Amino acid sequence: MPGREVVCENIPKPHIDGAEVQSISSTVLHDYTVPAFPPYLLTDVHNINVCEVNITLTHSGQDDLVTIQTWLPIRHWNQGFIATGGSAWLAGLGTVSLAQPAASGYMVSSTDAGLAGHNPLSPASWALKKDGTMNTALLTNFASRSIHDMAVIGKSLASSFYGQNVQHSFWNGCSTGGRQGLVAAQQYPHDFDGILAGAPALNWTEYVIAELWPQVVMKEAGYYPLPCEFDTVVQKAIEACDKNDGVKDNVISDPFGCRFDPASLIGTKAQSKTASIIRRIWDGPKAPDGTKLWSGLPVGANLNALAGTTNVTGHNGPNPFFLADQWASYFVKENPKFNTGALSESDFLELFAESRKKFSNIMDSADPDIRAFKKAGGKLLVWHGLADQLIYPQDSIHYLKAVEQKIGSHADTANFFRLFLAPGVDHCGYGAVPSAGAIPVDPFAALVSWVQDGTPPEELQAETAPTAKDHFTRKVCRYPLKATYIGHGDAGTASNYRCS
Repeated sequence: MPGREVVCENIPKPHIDGAEVQSISSTVLHDYTVPAFPPYLLTDVHNINVCEVNITLTHSGQDDLVTIQTWLPIRHWNQGFIATGGSAWLAGLGTVSLAQPAASGYMVSSTDAGLAGHNPLSPASWALKKDGTMNTALLTNFASRSIHDMAVIGKSLASSFYGQNVQHSFWNGCSTGGRQGLVAAQQYPHDFDGILAGAPALNWTEYVIAELWPQVVMKEAGYYPLPCEFDTVVQKAIEACDKNDGVKDNVISDPFGCRFDPASLIGTKAQSKTASIIRRIWDGPKAPDGTKLWSGLPVGANLNALAGTTNVTGHNGPNPFFLADQWASYFVKENPKFNTGALSESDFLELFAESRKKFSNIMDSADPDIRAFKKAGGKLLVWHGLADQLIYPQDSIHYLKAVEQKIGSHADTANFFRLFLAPGVDHCGYGAVPSAGAIPVDPFAALVSWVQDGTPPEELQAETAPTAKDHFTRKVCRYPLKATYIGHGDAGTASNYRCS
């Protein structure tokens, strides 16, 4: 049998329904190093030995060109396959997401969904076609199609390169990558045995518009607080609710049970307008009849991303979050000049409804009917930081409850879908703002154990980031359980907590 290096140079084109493979190139990488790229890859990864395969394909009649990059370990393949997700406007992160899995023995893939060469922080160069209409083909790639492409191609490459099939296939992603994972469970239930979805952007058409709510609140109030004003109130909220769980650690364990009122600071630490603005941001937008339209930011989460401000002609003014601003302008309105910083409350309500009506069939990934995934034996592990400043953890809770209703019970759902909420942790634990809470250390390992050994996770081991002011370890418990201090021993050590 020829050596793997020889096989690497002669891998045939895989077949994928509805697409045509345009090219395939492969090369052997010996003792390769991928340098750290925080927050996605925290340390350098050395001694990578893989067959790198790059496949370009186009979907029939779509005028797209997608590249899927796969790394196949030359030695010590563990018979596992991982498809990795993206972030913001990226469908995949490339070598940054391939390095650690490949070094651990997995074959692993990433896709650009046909968006290569475009700005990862803006869809400006691809959202609209030359005639000004929306590029539905590339949006569909970004939304869902590229996920299935990776699964089909990855499994085909394993057969060609190793001469045997993948034993277990996994999805791993956070944020956009978390949304992609839920898409896989809902639309492609046979593609993956295990799915890890962190902070999933599952109700895209609604939550992205809801990210503009803080800007609307400030405009309606006619006042744009400085970041330090927001930070002061948030810190006071944390101090007020920190010890509700019996432990002082600068973390709100239950932000939904925190009853801190920003108005209590009026005259001392905050202006009345600032207090009122924060209260409305925490409450979230409401429909004209007063019913809740969407969740608000959890108490304790940093406000400066979504309630961003900037200096405009000597005064503080609006600075909408880039992704929400771009989604509204390029896709919902198909008008790059649309000004989301000028939205009134009625404008916001119209925009919210318009986004949902136009795009829920393409972009949303909140279908609770994942019975086919359950029947296929799939396992879904979702985790979410309770201080997520971008994608609210309430969304993940609502999704679990919707699935439970569809499946029939909490117990039956827990056999294949479990949710873990990490107190005090920001978006994906990336640390764009200081995370005071303990971040899950290796939730993927818990998923693998569940899939391969049949051991369902009851808790995730978690630890604060090296940059955290206070260092401690915790258990992150399966929802709805919470980590409770047993009352004796070091309160900074996870073993002195129980899930209850």
